[in-house]
Amino acid sequence: MEFDWTTFFLEILNFLVLLWILRRFIYRPILNSLDARQQRIKEETMRAEQLRNEAETLRHQYEARLTDWNQECELNRHQLEQELAQLRNTGLENLKKTLADEAAKSRVRNEAALAAHESALLREARSAAYSHVSLMLQRLASPELTHSIVGIFLEDLGHLPEIDQNALRKAATMLIAASAVEIISAHPLNDVDRSALADGLSATAGQDLTFTFTEDPNLIAGLRAVVGECQLHANLADELAFFRREVRHD
Repeated sequence: MEFDWTTFFLEILNFLVLLWILRRFIYRPILNSLDARQQRIKEETMRAEQLRNEAETLRHQYEARLTDWNQECELNRHQLEQELAQLRNTGLENLKKTLADEAAKSRVRNEAALAAHESALLREARSAAYSHVSLMLQRLASPELTHSIVGIFLEDLGHLPEIDQNALRKAATMLIAASAVEIISAHPLNDVDRSALADGLSATAGQDLTFTFTEDPNLIAGLRAVVGECQLHANLADELAFFRREVRHD
C-alpha cells in the first residue's frame, strides 16, 4: 500500500478546519456559557453568602433583643412584685390603722356612753338623795332649829370676810331713806333673836338700820337677811337649792 502525502495533508487540513469550526462555533459559545454560568453561580453564591450573613446578623439581633426583652420582662415582673408587696403592706398597714382608729373611736364612744350613763345614774342618785334629804329636813324643821341657825348666823356674821363686810356696808349705804332690812325666817323669831340680829347686822354694816321681820315656811328652817342688793342666807331651803344646782351642774 502506497502512502499518499496529498491525502494526508488534506486530512490534516480538514481536521484543522474542523477544529477551527468547532472552536469558533461550538466550543467558544459553550465556554462563554459555562463562564457566564460560573459567574452567575459565583454571584448567586456571594448573594447567598451575603443573605446568610444578613440572616445571621438578624438572628443575633433577634436573640439579643429577645434576651433584652426577657431581662426587661423579668425586671418588670420583679418591680411589679415589689410594688404589689408594697401595696399589700401599705393596705395592711392602712387596714390596721383604720381598725385601730375604729377601735379607739368605739372605745371612746363606749367610755363616753358609760360616763354619760354613770353621770345620769349619779344625777338620779343625787336627785333622789336631795328629795330624801329635803323631806327629812322638812320633818326635822322646828322653831328650835331656826333658833339654833340664828345663833350660827350671828357667829358667822362676826367672822364675815372683809370683802363680804364691804359689800354689806355698801348695800346698807345705798338703802333709800325709810327702807328697812328685811329678815325672813322659817318660824317666828322671839324678841331676843330679833334684837340680836338687828344689833349684829347694824354693827357689821357700820350704821343703824331699820328692820322688818316676816315668816316664810318654804325656808324650812333658818333665815334670810336682805340688805338692799345684798342677801345673807342661813336657811335649809337655800342650802338645798345650792346643792340641787350643784347636782344639775355635775
